[in-house]
Amino acid sequence: MPLDVFLPFFKWCDRTMLGEWLRAGTWQFPMVETIHILALALLVANVVVLDLRLMGLLMRGWTVAGLTRELKPYLNWSLAVILVTGTMLYLSEAVKAFTNAAFWFKVDCLFLALLFHFTVVRKVTRHDEVSRVTGLAVGGISLVLWFSIGLAGRAIAFV
Repeated sequence: MPLDVFLPFFKWCDRTMLGEWLRAGTWQFPMVETIHILALALLVANVVVLDLRLMGLLMRGWTVAGLTRELKPYLNWSLAVILVTGTMLYLSEAVKAFTNAAFWFKVDCLFLALLFHFTVVRKVTRHDEVSRVTGLAVGGISLVLWFSIGLAGRAIAFV
């Protein structure tokens, strides 16, 4: 496997004090996972509203830039919480994640979604109005990427 070079890192992550603490008790992992899922719900709500506005399907009375300004703090904070809690969850089962195809798919989609969001979406949402084609393309790609992360995250437990 070409990714075998990462196995020592995954083993180290699995042995961190935080990873061991999350595995040690009965409430730590579920509490972190609950916070992760609540932040995910907030992120998804923001992404869906923004992407549907880009696509011209929702909140047409709002400018794209205006809606983006309103949603940005919620989107950024929920994303920060997701990244912190997701890292914690990863540390608690890093070696198990190493051999999980859904985990790698999620990581790939997360990288692409973050890259797309902080480059393309940010550039497009600076404008008050967006062309129909651009809005449909950017909103559609964004939705596919973010929902792929969620589906892959859910699949991790079953793969």
